[in-house]
Amino acid sequence: MGIWLLWKTYRPEIKKERIVPKTLDQLPVKILAIGAGGLQRALTHEFVHQLNQREIYHGGIFIGQPRGSEKAEAFNQQQGIYHVVVFDLEGIKDIQRIESVVGATTLASESGREVFYAHTETELDLILVGVTEAGIAPGEMAMDVLDETLFRYFSRHGIDSTICVINTDNIRNNGHIIQNILINEYPLRSTKYSDWLSQNVGFLDEMGDRIVPQSQDVPEEMRQEAAERIGQQDELITYTEKMPSICLVIQDEHQMLRVPFADLTGSGVVVTIESIDPHHDWKLLLINSVHVPGITHKGMLSGIETVNDAANHGVFGPHLERLMDGYAKIVDADIPIPGRSAHNYSWEFINRIRQMRDSNARINIIETIKLRERAADIIKSPNYHSATDSFKDEFAYSVATVLRFLTPVNTKDQTYTGKTDLGINYEIKDPNRAIQDTLNEAFGTNLSDVETRMQQIFANTNHWTPPSGTQQVDLSKNQDFMTRINRFYHKLVNGETCFSLLEQISP
Repeated sequence: MGIWLLWKTYRPEIKKERIVPKTLDQLPVKILAIGAGGLQRALTHEFVHQLNQREIYHGGIFIGQPRGSEKAEAFNQQQGIYHVVVFDLEGIKDIQRIESVVGATTLASESGREVFYAHTETELDLILVGVTEAGIAPGEMAMDVLDETLFRYFSRHGIDSTICVINTDNIRNNGHIIQNILINEYPLRSTKYSDWLSQNVGFLDEMGDRIVPQSQDVPEEMRQEAAERIGQQDELITYTEKMPSICLVIQDEHQMLRVPFADLTGSGVVVTIESIDPHHDWKLLLINSVHVPGITHKGMLSGIETVNDAANHGVFGPHLERLMDGYAKIVDADIPIPGRSAHNYSWEFINRIRQMRDSNARINIIETIKLRERAADIIKSPNYHSATDSFKDEFAYSVATVLRFLTPVNTKDQTYTGKTDLGINYEIKDPNRAIQDTLNEAFGTNLSDVETRMQQIFANTNHWTPPSGTQQVDLSKNQDFMTRINRFYHKLVNGETCFSLLEQISP
């Protein structure tokens, strides 16, 4: 099958040139990737491609798809080649052909896993784990495969070998969390292997940032134009924004990383031996919070399908700006980063989502964890109490909208169903049912009952204490927040819509 090379010119003429497809032996497998998602393709895989193109690295990526086989099959059929399309609401800005992937397999079958494990026979530099937060837990497919992969690598290369693992799921201390799970939650294979995991495997904390919407959320005319410019079928086409100013931050404390990501500083990459906790906190509290609790649940409940439409809305948009300005003031006081502005960082992201067509539904996946990572720090911050009453109201209202979204109207056959302000049913897909069960049958309830439910939720330290936390987090201790969220949630389950309630509290 022929492959088409793209010319960089955009308009008015579309030009294509036919070239010889690459062969799978051009790059040796040096990186294994567990996960085949869009963020990997538009971030780490693209950066490895850049390093290879600049001839400062010579290594390919072999992918294991945890569930299903369609992406693995597409990678193999396309000889690992796919295209990253950079676009905004004005149109396509660039198309890059990415050639860092050299093969793939499914991890859903034993035979597929054996294909993946076979690559541990060669010397590797890195294992990427690109699954969502829910996949980072003992017994999950990705973690089982990672455990077996590392053990086979150790068995083949010995106790003096080294390798790095990067988890790209964007929870705090993500590298250390994986290390802790493997050492403490999986059966002890041998003392030597356990020592090797502790000393010779670099479990690197990582923060990644790039918006990668699903292809079906991209305007049809842009998809048609991209297809014409590519000139062939691409089942792995990846639509994304331009690279943010800071898009990848890696902590390599012991300088074990052999993939030279540090050479990409001009592309927004930071590799440091220092803790990246401040970077991660800023990402979660100033970028991810723009989505949850900032805009997505309000948009979905109000019948607004896309993030950009919600963020550009005449009422929700200014509210989002005020909300994140309040966030930025608290974050600047709690977690200052010299030379950087929390306000500017968050404002940049608001402008990014306003230019990027993306679905609200894509963002609403694991709401309980998202609130823990993106709202709990504000509630328990010592600087919360110095914030304005207006911010406190709009913040409590925002958290209340997430809980309103999580409130089921039906829990039949283990399927939890919610209802928008327009009366449209939707499935609540949070796999942790504790909050939904607490909120079940809350519609029409009185304020006293709401107070009981809110106390049960926010005093439950299991909801709010992070996996690596040493102190239990009880958010109900913030009585000011509790008073406000009780009032707003009560209104939301007694006839007030997200839109009408916001109009009442907006300054």
